[in-house]
Amino acid sequence: MIEKEKLDQLVKQLIGFNVLKSPSISHNSEIKPSDTIELNLSYSNRKIRVNLAVALRSESKQETEQAHQSVKDDRKHVIQACIVRIMKSRKQLKHSLLIAEVMQQLQNFQPSIPTIKKCIGYLIEKDYIERVEGENDTYQYRA
Repeated sequence: MIEKEKLDQLVKQLIGFNVLKSPSISHNSEIKPSDTIELNLSYSNRKIRVNLAVALRSESKQETEQAHQSVKDDRKHVIQACIVRIMKSRKQLKHSLLIAEVMQQLQNFQPSIPTIKKCIGYLIEKDYIERVEGENDTYQYRA
């Protein structure tokens, strides 16, 4: 759904290009609900193209950012599940081997190493895995 401000901007742009016509609306005036707007059926111009998507781009950028954030969150859950699966089967594993195993198992997308480290830290906080005492680079699964 288009917001009123964007719709007003788009209508003013079309009036400026003479695609729409309205005697009561100028390029700088406000559009009121009582204003009448008509389609200019006699409009034809082969040289000028009107881009109607200009006003809608900012909305699509916002939707794109929300979609990217949603994908990031979903991927973090997939990474965490992968780490738990690996640690559940291996019981104890060194940091470098765990990261290599996660990278190998996640073929759908290539997670970044800092993202994997954040997921490991989150799983340590939630007591799914723990560091082995005396060895900072080794993790142990907690049942």
